[in-house]
Amino acid sequence: MTARGRCGPHPIVSVAAALAATAALWPSGLPRSAMVSAVVTAGCVAVVTASVLMATRRSPARPATIVAAGAGSLGFACCAALLSMSWQNGLRDALGAPAVGPGWAAVSVTGGLLAFVAIVWLPRITALVVAMTVALLAGFLPAAQADDPADQTPDVPAGIFYAQNDSNAQNDDMSALHRDAAAQRSADLVTRWVRAGGLDRRAVVIAVPTGSGWVDAAAVAGYRRRFGGDVTVVAMQYSARPSWQTFVADRSSAGHTATALLREVLDRIGARPPARRPEVHVYGQSLGAVGAETARVWADRTRPGALTETVLVGIPGDAVAEHPGAGSPRVVIANDSDPIPRWSWSVLWRPPRHMADTRIVGRRTPQPLWLPLIGFLQTSVDLLGSLDGAPGVGHRYGPEQGVGSPSS
Repeated sequence: MTARGRCGPHPIVSVAAALAATAALWPSGLPRSAMVSAVVTAGCVAVVTASVLMATRRSPARPATIVAAGAGSLGFACCAALLSMSWQNGLRDALGAPAVGPGWAAVSVTGGLLAFVAIVWLPRITALVVAMTVALLAGFLPAAQADDPADQTPDVPAGIFYAQNDSNAQNDDMSALHRDAAAQRSADLVTRWVRAGGLDRRAVVIAVPTGSGWVDAAAVAGYRRRFGGDVTVVAMQYSARPSWQTFVADRSSAGHTATALLREVLDRIGARPPARRPEVHVYGQSLGAVGAETARVWADRTRPGALTETVLVGIPGDAVAEHPGAGSPRVVIANDSDPIPRWSWSVLWRPPRHMADTRIVGRRTPQPLWLPLIGFLQTSVDLLGSLDGAPGVGHRYGPEQGVGSPSS
């Protein structure tokens, strides 16, 4: 029987597991429940433990050293959990959320400890459980998606001019459709807008939905307040997939659709004398902000002076270029605690950063210290809870989206 079989793994394995737990418990940008913290800790510990265990399985060590390393590593992980709990309470206090107690730290450490024990002493059973879990998820997720009707109308505010995807194109991205089909849908939508008197309003807002076709009612309320109700909002769906799937698979569909709709609106407005034309504003949130920026760039290149302003909210990190300084005005809005504008692959090796024209809004929160790889891990986990807060927290925004630039 090996030393590991009698007493435990090589000391390096225990130390590595403790460091993995510390990385998982590193300060986050948003509050995290005990269960989420435990799952993240368990996942980090499991991956690191399995990797180091394979590299040290032939390296002998004295039993006393193994026990001392294990006890010290567990104590180190407990200290990291208590410090993380303190950070969580500071974050929660800034956001008005209830504080957590020692139980939060205990659950977090327990998750990592169980993963460590399972990997070291029950590797075959652990592998079997993981394989069964993956198989169950693989079979369950498609069924769950099938229960969600693709032809269900997305949640959009009342009173806006909205065009849903054609029923035959609900599961396809706009890039897979012919451009003339997108142009036809835009023409039909704008015709409805014109017939309803849209050309006689003070302003029109082209709202580019999120990937799933959702338009934020708070933004619409902000624009209506800004123009005293003398404004209309038009929007056209470009995908029926969840936002993250559209962002990964075909983020250009947002730009194609937004540009087609903007072109049609400008064509109708252009037939009127300049003094009788409504202001044209473009707005987009999340993936919709990427589409809105594409439409803005197109308008500045082909219809200079036609746009009054573009507002981009919660843009995914590194998805949009800096404003060149020339062209139509652009306002970028990001909540202080929103992880989506901070997330990008570059966060693996450099701290996240906002564009120069970003206006930081929402509740101010403590900002965690960034470290390579760890910063990316924590920002990625924050994405999971980015929609759980009230307006002003995470990826939830309020009527300030429609305020525009200070000079407007």
